[in-house]
Amino acid sequence: MSTRTTQVDDLRLVAQPSAVPCTELFVRLILTDWSLMPMLDQVTNAAVRLVGDVVDQSSPSAPAFVTVRLQLRGDRLVIEVDDDLIAPTPPRDERIGVRPGERGGRTTWCELALPGGISAGQVRLPRRGDRRTLVDEPVSGEPVTADPQVLERLLNRLSTWSE
Repeated sequence: MSTRTTQVDDLRLVAQPSAVPCTELFVRLILTDWSLMPMLDQVTNAAVRLVGDVVDQSSPSAPAFVTVRLQLRGDRLVIEVDDDLIAPTPPRDERIGVRPGERGGRTTWCELALPGGISAGQVRLPRRGDRRTLVDEPVSGEPVTADPQVLERLLNRLSTWSE
């Protein structure tokens, strides 16, 4: 069995309650992309629990950052959650691993078997072009900015999911 990582996708969030529904959406998007929808409930539950632990330990006035990472490796799907918490409390489950983070904090992870005994190399991955964004880069060199009204509506909607 190869332990080489075949595919990785990640998402960086602020450890606020809205990180939990964002994690759910991220997992759904990636598992759809990777054609692994039979694992949706299992992966979502694990990822939400790991992110929820970081959110619960994070200070609302100075929230931590959290990165959710999904990897295909060997015959496993690996969920990793990086945080930058100072002196975090260990996770509540013995089946979860923890290692110190590269810049402080920690990386919490768990591995889930791929369905049907398939390996990471057999997972049908999407074809992605060289271009990572559909937003045209400005010719002037000025950064692309988001519409504040759109961001406000998005944040308001996300905040209602965490209630």
